[in-house]
Amino acid sequence: MASLVLTITLSLLLLAPPTFAFNCSKPPIYVDIHKRAVHDSSEFQYGSFIGVGTPAQNHSLWPSLTQNHTSFAASAYCRNSSLKGCEDGTGGFFVKSDSTSFQENDNFKSLDNSRFTGSSSFGQDTLRLYTHYFETDGASQTLVENSTIEIAEKGSIAPGIVGMGLSSTLLQSLVSKDIIAGRTYSLYIGQGFDRAGGAVNGSNTFGGFDAGRFTEPVHAYKMKESNTSPFTVRVKDITITSPDGRNVSLLDKSVFQNTDAGPFDAQLTTDQYPLSLPFSVTENFKRQLNARPDPENRFGDDSLQLPAPFAGSMTIVLDDGFSVTLPGEVLSNASNISPVQNRARNDSRPFYLSTAFLTQVYLMADFDSYTFFLAPAVQKNNIVMPTTFCPKSIPRPYVWPKQSAWVRNGLIGAVIGGVFGGIGIGIVGFCFWAAWVRRRAERREEDEERARKRAKMEQFEVEEGVGTTEFEGPPKRGARRGWRFWRR
Repeated sequence: MASLVLTITLSLLLLAPPTFAFNCSKPPIYVDIHKRAVHDSSEFQYGSFIGVGTPAQNHSLWPSLTQNHTSFAASAYCRNSSLKGCEDGTGGFFVKSDSTSFQENDNFKSLDNSRFTGSSSFGQDTLRLYTHYFETDGASQTLVENSTIEIAEKGSIAPGIVGMGLSSTLLQSLVSKDIIAGRTYSLYIGQGFDRAGGAVNGSNTFGGFDAGRFTEPVHAYKMKESNTSPFTVRVKDITITSPDGRNVSLLDKSVFQNTDAGPFDAQLTTDQYPLSLPFSVTENFKRQLNARPDPENRFGDDSLQLPAPFAGSMTIVLDDGFSVTLPGEVLSNASNISPVQNRARNDSRPFYLSTAFLTQVYLMADFDSYTFFLAPAVQKNNIVMPTTFCPKSIPRPYVWPKQSAWVRNGLIGAVIGGVFGGIGIGIVGFCFWAAWVRRRAERREEDEERARKRAKMEQFEVEEGVGTTEFEGPPKRGARRGWRFWRR
């Protein structure tokens, strides 16, 4: 019998998910994303609240799902860059000579394909991850010493990056230093940056997820390590919903004849804002909404422009049934610029569900099991709930306690108010009744005392006035005493 129990126990241990190797008691590190002042710049910039160096040089870094290094702009970057609006888009500047903890590493080999058309260097320094829940409150920090960082010397793109790719050096440092439970990470990119034109801020959660930021259902996908972005999904359909409620599929060959549109693989990325869809799908989008390339190309990303504001929406449906809807304010901004990128027929680049898609989605990644999860994002979340994301587990959102109809409709408050109000009225009524009873007893006692005195006086008067015929009349009206309620 004992051997049978041992055999069953060993079998269960072998079949159970191997989460016992991870220290899942470690709390996650929450790093918010919003606009703030950054080092050596007068402009407030949108990004992750991360500093570097000793003393701290604070930056706003943009999360990247494809890059592996956390990078900063060198102090001279904009003098050697063709980046449009460079001073406002670097996330801050890093001055190597001002940091006493920086160590140059000329022999380090990059884990990324070159992001910069110019050049960059590598070194080790202390990263400072700031936990800052509310803009009006102070921030606490988590120090990640001796971390690998990239310093962009010159180039054509925004260099301030939190590298959260498949081989993220920051995530590996956090795990190797036993700061978080495992190589897990979650992202809500938010909408508080200029291209999105919204007001909702985002967040990173290293080693965890924000349980209040997403809702069910949670959809799981396997990472495709061979792709530039391992976060790859299959798109089954894209529909346009007009303001009157009519739906048109951009992949429907009966509507868009002479098209070869069909389901396609798309990579999730934050490296660009507009979606990059297959050529035929892009052409169908243009025909359906009369979209044209923006003649000014004001965002530099070839986004299509609509002829007028569009109050409808666009829904992207993945092959497992998960659907994400881009509302009208995303589909058509104040300048009628859409979140769809123009695409040439011979364009060989991957298809992307980009930042515009991620403004509506919460992303959770488990790099230990090479699995990622997508769920509907809670756009306006007033409560932050950082929760440990143990590797090889499934993240679940916080479920608010169910409330009865009385609580939901505020009836319980009315009942409680009525009860206490009734008690108050009863107490006041009792005070009035007690005062009235007391005064009545006092009057009765006074009347009885006067009657006794009058009887006694009448007895004396009768004895003294025997034989007379004159009697004293009744008391005058002015001599009567009125009853005063609050006399005592």
